[in-house]
Amino acid sequence: MEPTNRTARTRRAARAACVLAVAAAVAATAAPAQAAPAWGPTVQVDLGTDGARADHQSLSVGISGNGRYALFGSSATNLLAGTEAPAYGLYVRDLRTGRTELVSRAEDGTPVANAGETAGISGDGRYIAFSGEANGVFNVYVRDRVKGRTQLLTTGTASGPGEGDHGAYQPAISADGRRVAFMSARADVVSGAPVIPETRNVYVTDRVTGATRLVSVGADGQAADGPSENPTISADGRTVGYSSKATNLLPAAPGDTAGVLRQRYTTLYATDLHRGTTVVAGLDPAGTPGSADRVLTLSPDGRYAAYALAAAPLPGGKSRTELFVSDLRTGRVKSIRTSANPDAICWGSSGAAITADDRWIYFSGGCSDTIIRAGQARFDLYRQDLTTGRTELLSTAADGTQQDGAAIDPFVTDNGRTVLFSDSSGNLVPGGPGSNDWHVYARSLGGR
Repeated sequence: MEPTNRTARTRRAARAACVLAVAAAVAATAAPAQAAPAWGPTVQVDLGTDGARADHQSLSVGISGNGRYALFGSSATNLLAGTEAPAYGLYVRDLRTGRTELVSRAEDGTPVANAGETAGISGDGRYIAFSGEANGVFNVYVRDRVKGRTQLLTTGTASGPGEGDHGAYQPAISADGRRVAFMSARADVVSGAPVIPETRNVYVTDRVTGATRLVSVGADGQAADGPSENPTISADGRTVGYSSKATNLLPAAPGDTAGVLRQRYTTLYATDLHRGTTVVAGLDPAGTPGSADRVLTLSPDGRYAAYALAAAPLPGGKSRTELFVSDLRTGRVKSIRTSANPDAICWGSSGAAITADDRWIYFSGGCSDTIIRAGQARFDLYRQDLTTGRTELLSTAADGTQQDGAAIDPFVTDNGRTVLFSDSSGNLVPGGPGSNDWHVYARSLGGR
């Protein structure tokens, strides 16, 4: 069964809150890294038409490659004037003009009553891919913001109570808006495709040709023997990444009659749609598939994957994950840490973003020797130069001091000059909304 959207949309916030609690076990007094002086002030994105702050929680979902349009999800009721906001909606804010619009709309233009948390935005901000519920079934839609029209990308009918496993979810869209990847457990998405009924699989649809392709398929052409989900697609539309518990997505090694990956945990994969090849994306530094968080990010050109793997517990037995970047061409794996001290205990979130030139990674995490304040280790927003290792702290308060909450889920423009993220701090902007309340913010380099 697909988790309810109430569960899904609070997953990231709950995950961050959990890490904030356990990370305190390794807190120590140390001065934080400072943001580069070229960065401008942080601005709140989830604002109403009159500039009022959102009256309920919001989460970052994406940003257009050109940096003009921010996509976010919110349960706020005051983002639009003169209309009744849905219980949870997907919105686009024009960062240049300040205009906010509801984009989770059905084919007839009415707001979708129950939009999915996962969505995607094209490079120019024109197209929004999202999932929504109608008549008890979730399907994937693409909203054309220029024409004001919504395309139904998948079809399905309910065959049992509620949404069940008969819908389509978790869409991601290429930069040109042509290809959309998504997850579905329906057996009839592609006629004759080798799938096991009621098992989640990853697909991609070409909106120009109308063809839909099964991505998560066994190496021998047989059905994947485990669920695959959480798809992402590179900006160029060539590579699809996803998580899977299937054991037959790769050819078995010589003498391995049991299958190459009889894992007891989730593994991350990347499939090159042009070559039809699949590789393990979630490798540890030794080149071994690790126990991964279910979400990965691809660089715009599809060469690099960013992901989090389970690591040795924190003091007291609390769990943690570490962030890595894998070069899908060479297999080289790099650990992403905010400290050069090899003895420091570090943690990182799977939510990360890489710039189009493959130089910078934006991520949420921390280390035991770069704590904001003694007793309060938590996730902060950083960017790191993947070539030099230079790291900058970005989630600072309005007066340049430390934030009092956590930052998660960054999305970055192609040139790396603007980053969108979720934050629970109350002091990022003057007169902030108060701590422990998730809202969406953007920060840009000066002179953007």
